[in-house]
Amino acid sequence: MTILQTFNPGCYMRISTWSKLGLVFSALLLTGQACTINIGSSTRADGGVFRSDDHGQSWTQKNFVRQDKKQPVYLDDVTGRTLVFDQRQAGHIFLGTLANGIWETSTAGDQWQSTSLRSGAYDCLSLDPLNSQVIYTASGSNVLKSVDGGQTWKAVYTESQPLQVVDCVLVNPVIDNEIWATTSGGKMLFSEDYGQHWTLMYSLPPMQPRLLYIPRDNAAQLYVLTRNNGIYRSDNRGQKWTDLTINLPPEPGLKDIRAVDINPAGWFIATAGGLYKSLDRAQTWTAIPTLVTAGSVPIQNVAVNPTNAADILVTTEQRLQHTTDGGATWSVITLPTKRLPTLLAFDPRQADRLFFATFKQPKK
Repeated sequence: MTILQTFNPGCYMRISTWSKLGLVFSALLLTGQACTINIGSSTRADGGVFRSDDHGQSWTQKNFVRQDKKQPVYLDDVTGRTLVFDQRQAGHIFLGTLANGIWETSTAGDQWQSTSLRSGAYDCLSLDPLNSQVIYTASGSNVLKSVDGGQTWKAVYTESQPLQVVDCVLVNPVIDNEIWATTSGGKMLFSEDYGQHWTLMYSLPPMQPRLLYIPRDNAAQLYVLTRNNGIYRSDNRGQKWTDLTINLPPEPGLKDIRAVDINPAGWFIATAGGLYKSLDRAQTWTAIPTLVTAGSVPIQNVAVNPTNAADILVTTEQRLQHTTDGGATWSVITLPTKRLPTLLAFDPRQADRLFFATFKQPKK
């Protein structure tokens, strides 16, 4: 399973969204159904999900849902938060959105269909590595689990601390009965039985995780890369933790991590202070020069070719920069949207195929 986690355009939106999520989730529990939202329009917006089949040189909107009589329905107006690629089925992708629930495609974006969660914010999704019908996600104070590909959901954990939410959830990619979850208060929660029972393993400082990561060659190891509070590692399933933040260079903005891409050849982070890579799992970091002065404009997204770590794409504001030589030279690609890209990813099965999703600015 490949998971891409990307930046949060505004914390004020996160707070208001979670308050709405509490109402939405309560409705789901009472009715057993999700709210239906109208996301189609006669005039197409220049947002949603875009796909490139030629290594980022050209892009096409991939937002079609269905044809309702004479009016097609698209996802053009949603804000993408995370893309999860099914490691067991080519072209099978889940999209978590800021306000429009969780969507699924089995055709690499040619057509999308909704799960039963059609509203609310879903920043973090994780699939069982042995059965992609089993999905875990975070919603308000709850960890939700589906065993039927998203058609029905059950709360398997509820956070009891007031004003705290569950931020992220992760299935161990090697041991699928082991599930991790984090809360905004810093709790590291662990389940050894597919989410039925949970144990508080440790409490880190309050945080918003950018990515939870377990390497396949060490299933007892867990990394937490946060949005603004550093990087942490546990070597013994969460019982003790090492703060790896001190390994970041002292340049300003590096703790402000906007996106992460973990590649077989190294780790790459897009930050407010520039683009950096680590070849030793966050022990040391090296700056990768881009076309902007480090620290002047945040690097918002990064995507690294899974078969060639010198092939890197990043976004700064509405510009896409591309290097094929590890940052020695760059080219600029014009994106076919006026909206801000919120995530960028290579298809792990096809190195010439990429995706990005956009941010919809809320009306004032």
